[in-house]
Amino acid sequence: MRKITLITLGFSFMMMQALTLPAQDVNVTFRVDMQNEVTSPLGVHIAGSFQGWNPAGTPMTNTLADIWEYTTQLTSGTTILYKFVNGDAWGSDEYVYGSCGDGTGNRQLTVPADDIILDGVCFGSCLVCNPPLIDITLQVDMSNETISPSGVFVQGSFQDPSWSGQQMTDMGDDVYAITVQMPEGTFQEYKFLNGSIYETVPPACGWGGYSNRYLTVPPTTTTIPVVCFSSCDPCVSSTDIQVTFRVDMSEQTVSPEGVHIAGGFQGWDPASTVMTDVGNGIWEYTTILQSLSYHEYKFINGITFDDAEDVPWYCNNNSTGNRFINVPEANLILDNVCFGECLVCNPNPIDVTFSVDMSQVLISSSGVHLAGSFQGWDELNLIPMTDMGGDVYEATVTLGEGELHEYKFINGNSFLDAENISGDCANFWGNREFFVPAENTTLITDCFGQCGECVASSYQVNLKVFLEGAWSGSVMHKNLYDAGDVPETQPFNTAPWNYTGTEHFDLSPSEEIVDWVLVEFRDAGGGAANATPDRRIWRRAALLKTDGSIVRTDGTSPLEFTGYVQYDLYLVVYHRNHLSLINANWVDLGTGQINYDFTTALGNAYNDGQKDLGGGYFGMFAGDSNGDGIIDATDKDSNWTSEAGSSGYQNSDLNMDGQVNNPDKIDFWEPNQGVGTTVPQ
Repeated sequence: MRKITLITLGFSFMMMQALTLPAQDVNVTFRVDMQNEVTSPLGVHIAGSFQGWNPAGTPMTNTLADIWEYTTQLTSGTTILYKFVNGDAWGSDEYVYGSCGDGTGNRQLTVPADDIILDGVCFGSCLVCNPPLIDITLQVDMSNETISPSGVFVQGSFQDPSWSGQQMTDMGDDVYAITVQMPEGTFQEYKFLNGSIYETVPPACGWGGYSNRYLTVPPTTTTIPVVCFSSCDPCVSSTDIQVTFRVDMSEQTVSPEGVHIAGGFQGWDPASTVMTDVGNGIWEYTTILQSLSYHEYKFINGITFDDAEDVPWYCNNNSTGNRFINVPEANLILDNVCFGECLVCNPNPIDVTFSVDMSQVLISSSGVHLAGSFQGWDELNLIPMTDMGGDVYEATVTLGEGELHEYKFINGNSFLDAENISGDCANFWGNREFFVPAENTTLITDCFGQCGECVASSYQVNLKVFLEGAWSGSVMHKNLYDAGDVPETQPFNTAPWNYTGTEHFDLSPSEEIVDWVLVEFRDAGGGAANATPDRRIWRRAALLKTDGSIVRTDGTSPLEFTGYVQYDLYLVVYHRNHLSLINANWVDLGTGQINYDFTTALGNAYNDGQKDLGGGYFGMFAGDSNGDGIIDATDKDSNWTSEAGSSGYQNSDLNMDGQVNNPDKIDFWEPNQGVGTTVPQ
């Protein structure tokens, strides 16, 4: 699987999908309704991951009124991204936000097991065009608030213009209500206001970075249950609570205007609420809030929001950078916190030892390193880790008690070499994280790229290659096997392969076996050119069948690879008298299988390193009888000359008919002379 690591922002993403049903191609019909658009004279196109994200490459057909369609075959179980384009260039594409999207403006589809015609959605929307309007009644209980003389309002995305505001009606008992119309199925956000003061919506019922209330509009007239202002629940009896806020400014140069606090309880005015300097760098502010109410706030070193602190996410709420408080039922003096931090200033120093098990990867010659928030994600100053034996590496860093830190292990000295993790030990950004405890500690030894101890993943390996020498027009012949000349034990235990495996077979003469091959896996980043022999992670001798499939020594079962791939997987196939080849295209591991077919395109081998066999088939060049990676005079002078006239399992038997004679030289060695393998050496 292609891996993306953006360490500077602490972001990485890896998706793995295990298929439980055999993958098959199904017909998928995409449909878009353009009735709300002025359709481009260039027509409507679809672009997506399935066609290379080319905005001009895939035109759609106008089939009915404003409906445009496109049908293609996709593999069931795969997940694709796509979008519609009103024209044929980026800039004319839609941006989709909602249940059908992936969060980046693209549509997303997991291909089903059967043919499907998708609903005709409106361009730029997850819904049909012009859905019916539904009456929605919104209610808020203001009984715990001092109601503004100007009244109570609601602002929302459903208004025209959006967020323009509408006054609500007093229904009695301090409950205010309004009935508005919203399009069925749409996602809407809104907020109540007490005069000009916005409520602060708790995360339990708030959405996104603006802490708004939200709903997906149902198909029938609906009254939303009444909620308390700035709460997710109905109002309960509240009392006045004295709350003292405290901030430590000892690590800041305090503004001449002083330190202020701003929050929902005072209208988010950065200049109106000054705090008091009580000494030792501590500033305080005391106010009265209602018990059980929720509030967000932040400290200001000056009088504008440009002077406001930006609080780490683990002590703010709703991704707003604000601090928050759920007011208790007794007076409260909050702990003093460092300006812009979640903790006290100068927390106690704690030694933390990080430990990683590298046993499942090829350890880089540049060593193993540690990066994290504690070193600023600085690629130029990675923390080297020490080999403790048994492929376990450690590094000790002094951190502040209570701090939250993110980190990753790096197999090398670049962020391109960083691990990619998912699961219980990975946060939203794809990094490991932990809170620094109160005493020196050694973290558990995690497997590189995994959570906890090393557990190797297993993959079924489905490979297909053809040999030029055995090619018979649509499949390969099995003359050597029929004659009983193919050895029962793998033949790659000599130079240049020096493979020490003990694979052997005991099969019926009726099996469709051509010969032995040697399969090798290499793990490398940056393209096939970097997949050099030192990147080898696995080798197996296997049997090649007449249809090109490579199987285990039972003659039927696919190979199975158990291990970990850090970068991209490259597959090398060797034969005793054909040039080796390596894949040009990266292999997707997300299906739980390793699938690669060299035979269908010249470019499936790196640098077109195979021969055109005709009829749309491609295979390995015959003629490298000494296995040195080039077809030259040595193959003829040292091998063919000495073996000419002999029979059986001979390396100079290039057409694999059991005889070394002139056809081997004239039909294969001479035409291929000078060709070399494209496998990096």
